[in-house]
Amino acid sequence: MKDFTDKVTRKAQAGVDAASSFLSDLPVIGDYRDKEARREADRKLRESIAVSLESARKRLVDIERLLLNKGKLTDLPYVDVAANRLQTLIDRIRTAPSGYAGFFAREKIREPELEKLHQFDERIAASIHEIDDKIDEMQQAIESGEDYSQSLVALIKDLDDLGERMDHRKEAIRAAGEDVAPISETSTVEPDEPDEPVDNTDEP
Repeated sequence: MKDFTDKVTRKAQAGVDAASSFLSDLPVIGDYRDKEARREADRKLRESIAVSLESARKRLVDIERLLLNKGKLTDLPYVDVAANRLQTLIDRIRTAPSGYAGFFAREKIREPELEKLHQFDERIAASIHEIDDKIDEMQQAIESGEDYSQSLVALIKDLDDLGERMDHRKEAIRAAGEDVAPISETSTVEPDEPDEPVDNTDEP
């Protein structure tokens, strides 16, 4: 049993390491400012999210084994709900088409749009930590024989919230890629005065 607990602990540390790696891989505003770097920044962020969530899913599989070893067979379907929710989110993030042609093609993006996108990425980073925290709470409760149902319910809610944040991020990127001239490129030249009307009436 000690060997199994040590294995679960190592998996937990792997989850923390993955979350730290995710934070270090977060694109910065400058990555989105440069047209050539935008596609790579978006790909890097999505892959980092998927790797972190995959680590979390593996930890849930280990928790299911822990429950099995403790004879808590009736609890397995509830944990499986969270594991399946995680897998669906991972598949969605990894297989989603880019579809942001306008965002990738524009020479410049407005600073407010960049700031909004960066805020989405920071909130997504916070979601990864919250998911890891809930799994930690579940593991500790199970090992000590305490009720872990609240942590499980909170975990599923965090996964749903992350899915919604990914939806909002997608909408923000599409809005940033709309075919509108950036503020810095908007012309400030005053329009020409209209020509004086021509009087075509014959002289009397």
